[in-house]
Amino acid sequence: MKVFLFGYYGFQNTGDEAILEVIVEQLKQSSCDIEITALSYKAKETEEKYHIRAVSRNDFSKIIRAIKEADVVISGGGSVLQDVTSSRSLMYYLAIIYIAKKMGKKVMFYGNGFGPINKAINKKMSAYIINQVDAITVRDFQAKELMKSIGVNKNIIVTADVTFSMELLDKKNIDLILESEELLTDKKLIGISVRSWKDENKYKQIVAKIADYLNKMNYQIVFIPMQYPDDVKISLEIVELMETSGKVIEKPYLPKEILSIISRFDLLIGMRLHSLVFAAIALVPMVGLEYDPKINSFLKIAGQQSGGNVKDLDFIHLCTTIEGVLNNKESYSGKLQKIKESMKHKSEMNREVLMDIFKEGE
Repeated sequence: MKVFLFGYYGFQNTGDEAILEVIVEQLKQSSCDIEITALSYKAKETEEKYHIRAVSRNDFSKIIRAIKEADVVISGGGSVLQDVTSSRSLMYYLAIIYIAKKMGKKVMFYGNGFGPINKAINKKMSAYIINQVDAITVRDFQAKELMKSIGVNKNIIVTADVTFSMELLDKKNIDLILESEELLTDKKLIGISVRSWKDENKYKQIVAKIADYLNKMNYQIVFIPMQYPDDVKISLEIVELMETSGKVIEKPYLPKEILSIISRFDLLIGMRLHSLVFAAIALVPMVGLEYDPKINSFLKIAGQQSGGNVKDLDFIHLCTTIEGVLNNKESYSGKLQKIKESMKHKSEMNREVLMDIFKEGE
């Protein structure tokens, strides 16, 4: 069985790389007779990291060939179908699906996010092409509702983000990473994951003030980038605004290593969706900073708190929210414990749906 897997891979985004890693593991566990080819910005690096074939997203002849040779084409997680970044990106991924269906290939959405799609023409084009997809699983109800709202009439199964199947490293290896980063101290750790967003700069000043406030409460502040080098740059800019000190993890780690570092935090304050997902897997309470509807959607699923929207963050509100979570850590961790196993089970459902497609092709 040959599979062509596409997503936002090869851009050093920890969340998307974690998605790719988990899907590859799930596919290989499902069948020893499977050949996987992934779309990637850095094809050679992807081949070496995951021991699969890869094609450059800029080599259209190889992409067409990979689709032609595949039995199943998979949209692997993430919210690649959106036009907030650009319509061009949306059309790129829709074209892959359209070409695959024109070639008579089975196509599956594998625990995807979705949207937002704002332009009317983009909604119409997306609905037309998605309605040709053979199986759709999405990671939350918001993705399902957004698909339905633009005119998708296919059966849509709500599962969970595939990364809920990830496991932590063992204690010894986590300690080695923390020691190398000089984080094995007497202070409790609070992680902050930020990203750039449009021209918003006010939030950097507020995050810096929050970090100072927590530092003075005797917490050690650790900025945990989820995309390299972009998030490192933003994190360093915020540290420069601080009156106290902050630690930035500047070395690019593998997804499981990032997950394992987060597992030692008392709290995670995060903009990036997968920083929050990783915190949930590690049972670490969180406060989300919303820049996209998917953040609020996940916080509701996880029973965790929002610190507000990035465009109008309020220092007092954010302080109050963080203090409330820190003062009720056990309660918030307990909520995560309840949903974790359920989400892990749902993430495995993505593979079960794919296996049904495989059987249909036998």
